[in-house]
Amino acid sequence: MTAPKQYLVELIGTRPTWPDDMTPDEEAIMSEHYLYLKKLTHDHKVIAAGPVFDFKFGLIILQVASEQEAKDIMAKEPSVVQGVHTYKMSEMRVSLLCDYTPFSKKVSRPNR
Repeated sequence: MTAPKQYLVELIGTRPTWPDDMTPDEEAIMSEHYLYLKKLTHDHKVIAAGPVFDFKFGLIILQVASEQEAKDIMAKEPSVVQGVHTYKMSEMRVSLLCDYTPFSKKVSRPNR
């Protein structure tokens, strides 16, 4: 069995004013985006995800079997599919990872 690979994904808004002027439609898309990543977190495909406020991009760290799997995940990502974000992806290695996650951030039920 091969070791999993990790990928750093940078989600980039498709306009310079993103996310400060989200429309109601975009807010709905971002809810879909959140639920999609929540399920992938539950499935141990997403190690971490969240906004990077000062630089105005979203960050996702994927842990998957292959680059193709990472590309397939991003090809289905709702904010990418619906044109809110583009993305850049780079292979990385998670060399250190803290095992503490506050209970409020743990994903136990991906459908909520």
